[in-house]
Amino acid sequence: MKNLLSDTDSQSGHDNRFKSAVLIGRVSEIVVNDKGANVRVSIPDRVDHQNQPLITKPIPVLQTSSGHKRSFAMPRIGQNVVIVKLASGTSDYAAVGFFYTKNDPPPVTDPLLDYCEYDDGSTMEINANNGEVTWRMKGKIDVQSEKQIIITSSGDKVTVEGSSDVLVKSDNGTVTVEGNGNVIVKSDSGAVTIQATTINLVGNIVHTGNIVTSGVHTDANGVHH
Repeated sequence: MKNLLSDTDSQSGHDNRFKSAVLIGRVSEIVVNDKGANVRVSIPDRVDHQNQPLITKPIPVLQTSSGHKRSFAMPRIGQNVVIVKLASGTSDYAAVGFFYTKNDPPPVTDPLLDYCEYDDGSTMEINANNGEVTWRMKGKIDVQSEKQIIITSSGDKVTVEGSSDVLVKSDNGTVTVEGNGNVIVKSDSGAVTIQATTINLVGNIVHTGNIVTSGVHTDANGVHH
Protein backbone atom coordinates (compact mmCIF):
# COMPACT_ATOMS: atom_id res chain seq x y z
CA MET A 1 0.00 0.00 0.00
CA LYS A 2 2.88 2.37 0.80
CA ASN A 3 4.42 1.86 -2.65
CA LEU A 4 1.06 2.34 -4.33
CA LEU A 5 0.45 5.65 -2.55
CA SER A 6 3.97 6.87 -3.26
CA ASP A 7 3.39 6.35 -6.98
CA THR A 8 0.09 8.22 -6.93
CA ASP A 9 -0.26 11.99 -6.98
CA SER A 10 -2.87 12.56 -4.27
CA GLN A 11 -3.31 16.19 -5.32
CA SER A 12 -4.11 15.58 -8.99
CA GLY A 13 -5.49 12.06 -8.68
CA HIS A 14 -3.11 10.80 -11.37
CA ASP A 15 -1.38 7.43 -11.19
CA ASN A 16 2.30 8.10 -11.85
CA ARG A 17 3.50 4.51 -11.98
CA PHE A 18 3.36 4.37 -15.78
CA LYS A 19 3.98 8.02 -16.64
CA SER A 20 7.09 7.15 -18.67
CA ALA A 21 5.99 3.74 -19.92
CA VAL A 22 2.52 4.57 -21.29
CA LEU A 23 1.70 7.91 -22.93
CA ILE A 24 -1.28 9.41 -24.74
CA GLY A 25 -0.90 11.68 -27.74
CA ARG A 26 -2.14 12.54 -31.21
CA VAL A 27 -0.80 11.37 -34.56
CA SER A 28 1.08 14.27 -36.15
CA GLU A 29 2.64 12.57 -39.18
CA ILE A 30 2.32 9.33 -41.17
CA VAL A 31 5.65 7.77 -42.18
CA VAL A 32 5.20 4.70 -44.41
CA ASN A 33 7.93 3.27 -46.64
CA ASP A 34 9.67 -0.02 -47.36
CA LYS A 35 11.30 0.14 -43.91
CA GLY A 36 8.09 0.18 -41.89
CA ALA A 37 4.60 1.51 -41.18
CA ASN A 38 5.24 4.29 -38.68
CA VAL A 39 3.76 7.45 -37.21
CA ARG A 40 5.07 10.43 -35.31
CA VAL A 41 3.08 11.33 -32.22
CA SER A 42 2.64 14.70 -30.52
CA ILE A 43 2.52 14.34 -26.72
CA PRO A 44 0.72 17.37 -25.19
CA ASP A 45 1.79 16.76 -21.57
CA ARG A 46 5.48 16.54 -22.50
CA VAL A 47 7.00 19.85 -23.65
CA ASP A 48 10.41 21.01 -24.83
CA HIS A 49 12.42 24.04 -23.66
CA GLN A 50 10.19 26.28 -25.79
CA ASN A 51 7.09 24.87 -24.10
CA GLN A 52 6.03 23.05 -27.30
CA PRO A 53 4.63 19.49 -27.17
CA LEU A 54 7.27 16.85 -27.74
CA ILE A 55 6.97 14.88 -30.99
CA THR A 56 8.30 11.35 -31.18
CA LYS A 57 10.57 10.06 -33.88
CA PRO A 58 8.80 7.67 -36.33
CA ILE A 59 7.50 4.76 -34.24
CA PRO A 60 5.83 1.52 -35.42
CA VAL A 61 2.06 1.05 -35.47
CA LEU A 62 0.78 -2.22 -34.02
CA GLN A 63 -0.73 -4.37 -36.80
CA THR A 64 -2.99 -7.42 -36.67
CA SER A 65 -0.34 -9.54 -38.37
CA SER A 66 3.01 -8.89 -40.05
CA GLY A 67 4.35 -12.34 -40.89
CA HIS A 68 3.40 -14.60 -43.81
CA LYS A 69 -0.12 -13.26 -43.27
CA ARG A 70 0.27 -9.49 -43.50
CA SER A 71 -2.26 -6.80 -42.66
CA PHE A 72 -1.98 -3.05 -43.12
CA ALA A 73 -4.08 -0.35 -41.46
CA MET A 74 -2.85 3.12 -40.57
CA PRO A 75 -4.42 5.84 -38.40
CA ARG A 76 -5.01 9.39 -39.61
CA ILE A 77 -3.38 12.65 -38.58
CA GLY A 78 -4.99 14.03 -35.43
CA GLN A 79 -6.17 10.65 -34.19
CA ASN A 80 -5.87 9.82 -30.48
CA VAL A 81 -3.18 7.21 -29.82
CA VAL A 82 -1.72 5.23 -26.92
CA ILE A 83 2.03 4.61 -27.12
CA VAL A 84 4.08 2.33 -24.89
CA LYS A 85 7.77 2.40 -24.04
CA LEU A 86 10.04 -0.18 -25.62
CA ALA A 87 13.12 -1.52 -23.87
CA SER A 88 15.45 -0.77 -26.80
CA GLY A 89 16.03 2.92 -26.04
CA THR A 90 14.90 5.97 -24.11
CA SER A 91 12.95 7.38 -27.06
CA ASP A 92 11.69 4.11 -28.52
CA TYR A 93 7.92 3.64 -28.37
CA ALA A 94 5.24 1.75 -30.27
CA ALA A 95 1.69 2.89 -31.10
CA VAL A 96 -0.54 0.14 -29.73
CA GLY A 97 -4.08 1.49 -29.81
CA PHE A 98 -6.48 4.25 -30.73
CA PHE A 99 -9.56 5.45 -28.87
CA TYR A 100 -12.58 7.77 -28.93
CA THR A 101 -13.44 10.58 -26.53
CA LYS A 102 -16.42 12.87 -26.01
CA ASN A 103 -14.68 15.36 -28.31
CA ASP A 104 -13.91 12.64 -30.87
CA PRO A 105 -17.00 10.40 -30.64
CA PRO A 106 -17.36 7.03 -32.42
CA PRO A 107 -19.27 6.94 -35.74
CA VAL A 108 -21.72 4.32 -34.39
CA THR A 109 -22.73 3.34 -30.86
CA ASP A 110 -24.19 -0.17 -31.22
CA PRO A 111 -21.65 -2.56 -29.59
CA LEU A 112 -22.78 -5.40 -31.90
CA LEU A 113 -21.65 -3.56 -35.04
CA ASP A 114 -18.27 -4.15 -36.67
CA TYR A 115 -18.01 -0.89 -38.59
CA CYS A 116 -15.38 0.91 -40.64
CA GLU A 117 -15.72 4.35 -42.24
CA TYR A 118 -13.15 5.58 -44.75
CA ASP A 119 -11.93 9.04 -45.69
CA ASP A 120 -14.08 9.24 -48.85
CA GLY A 121 -17.25 8.27 -46.96
CA SER A 122 -17.25 4.58 -47.94
CA THR A 123 -18.44 2.28 -45.14
CA MET A 124 -18.26 -1.44 -44.36
CA GLU A 125 -20.49 -2.93 -41.68
CA ILE A 126 -21.22 -6.35 -40.18
CA ASN A 127 -24.27 -6.33 -37.92
CA ALA A 128 -24.24 -9.12 -35.32
CA ASN A 129 -27.84 -8.26 -34.38
CA ASN A 130 -29.20 -9.75 -37.61
CA GLY A 131 -26.19 -11.10 -39.53
CA GLU A 132 -26.42 -8.43 -42.25
CA VAL A 133 -23.35 -7.25 -44.15
CA THR A 134 -23.60 -3.77 -45.65
CA TRP A 135 -21.07 -2.07 -47.91
CA ARG A 136 -21.51 1.48 -49.16
CA MET A 137 -18.56 2.07 -51.49
CA LYS A 138 -17.85 5.30 -53.36
CA GLY A 139 -15.56 3.70 -55.94
CA LYS A 140 -15.24 0.54 -58.02
CA ILE A 141 -15.39 -2.90 -56.39
CA ASP A 142 -12.91 -5.28 -58.04
CA VAL A 143 -13.23 -8.96 -57.08
CA GLN A 144 -10.88 -11.43 -58.79
CA SER A 145 -10.46 -15.13 -58.18
CA GLU A 146 -8.29 -17.82 -59.77
CA LYS A 147 -11.10 -20.32 -59.20
CA GLN A 148 -14.90 -20.30 -59.11
CA ILE A 149 -16.90 -17.36 -57.79
CA ILE A 150 -20.18 -18.58 -56.29
CA ILE A 151 -22.94 -16.30 -54.99
CA THR A 152 -25.72 -18.30 -53.34
CA SER A 153 -28.86 -17.09 -51.59
CA SER A 154 -31.52 -19.16 -49.82
CA GLY A 155 -33.71 -16.07 -49.46
CA ASP A 156 -36.35 -14.68 -51.79
CA LYS A 157 -34.07 -13.23 -54.47
CA VAL A 158 -30.57 -12.19 -55.52
CA THR A 159 -30.43 -8.72 -57.05
CA VAL A 160 -27.52 -7.28 -59.03
CA GLU A 161 -28.18 -3.65 -59.95
CA GLY A 162 -26.20 -0.84 -61.51
CA SER A 163 -26.86 2.73 -62.60
CA SER A 164 -24.42 2.23 -65.51
CA ASP A 165 -23.08 -0.86 -67.33
CA VAL A 166 -23.22 -4.16 -65.42
CA LEU A 167 -20.79 -6.79 -66.72
CA VAL A 168 -20.87 -10.48 -65.72
CA LYS A 169 -18.02 -12.22 -67.53
CA SER A 170 -16.02 -15.44 -67.45
CA ASP A 171 -12.72 -15.64 -69.36
CA ASN A 172 -11.85 -19.28 -68.65
CA GLY A 173 -13.44 -20.22 -65.32
CA THR A 174 -16.94 -20.43 -63.93
CA VAL A 175 -19.01 -17.63 -62.45
CA THR A 176 -22.12 -18.92 -60.68
CA VAL A 177 -25.00 -16.74 -59.48
CA GLU A 178 -27.51 -19.04 -57.83
CA GLY A 179 -30.68 -18.62 -55.78
CA ASN A 180 -33.63 -20.74 -54.65
CA GLY A 181 -35.91 -17.82 -55.43
CA ASN A 182 -35.78 -15.14 -58.12
CA VAL A 183 -32.40 -14.02 -59.47
CA ILE A 184 -32.51 -10.52 -60.95
CA VAL A 185 -29.78 -8.81 -62.98
CA LYS A 186 -30.88 -5.22 -63.45
CA SER A 187 -29.64 -1.89 -64.76
CA ASP A 188 -31.97 1.11 -64.69
CA SER A 189 -30.13 3.29 -67.22
CA GLY A 190 -27.22 1.26 -68.62
CA ALA A 191 -26.63 -2.04 -70.38
CA VAL A 192 -26.34 -5.57 -68.99
CA THR A 193 -23.64 -7.58 -70.77
CA ILE A 194 -23.20 -11.37 -70.57
CA GLN A 195 -20.08 -12.29 -72.53
CA ALA A 196 -18.69 -15.77 -73.19
CA THR A 197 -17.68 -18.01 -76.10
CA THR A 198 -20.95 -19.93 -75.67
CA ILE A 199 -24.03 -18.76 -73.77
CA ASN A 200 -26.53 -21.48 -72.83
CA LEU A 201 -30.08 -20.54 -71.84
CA VAL A 202 -31.93 -23.48 -70.27
CA GLY A 203 -35.66 -23.33 -69.61
CA ASN A 204 -38.60 -21.33 -70.92
CA ILE A 205 -37.81 -17.83 -72.16
CA VAL A 206 -40.30 -14.98 -71.94
CA HIS A 207 -39.21 -11.97 -74.01
CA THR A 208 -40.60 -8.42 -74.09
CA GLY A 209 -39.29 -5.74 -76.45
CA ASN A 210 -37.31 -5.63 -79.69
CA ILE A 211 -34.45 -7.97 -80.60
CA VAL A 212 -31.48 -6.85 -82.70
CA THR A 213 -29.51 -9.84 -84.03
CA SER A 214 -26.34 -10.19 -86.09
CA GLY A 215 -25.15 -13.55 -87.42
CA VAL A 216 -27.03 -16.78 -88.01
CA HIS A 217 -30.12 -17.77 -86.02
CA THR A 218 -31.22 -21.40 -85.89
CA ASP A 219 -34.58 -22.52 -84.52
CA ALA A 220 -37.05 -25.40 -85.03
CA ASN A 221 -37.83 -24.08 -88.53
CA GLY A 222 -34.22 -24.02 -89.68
CA VAL A 223 -31.51 -21.42 -90.22
CA HIS A 224 -32.33 -17.71 -90.47
CA HIS A 225 -30.00 -14.86 -91.49
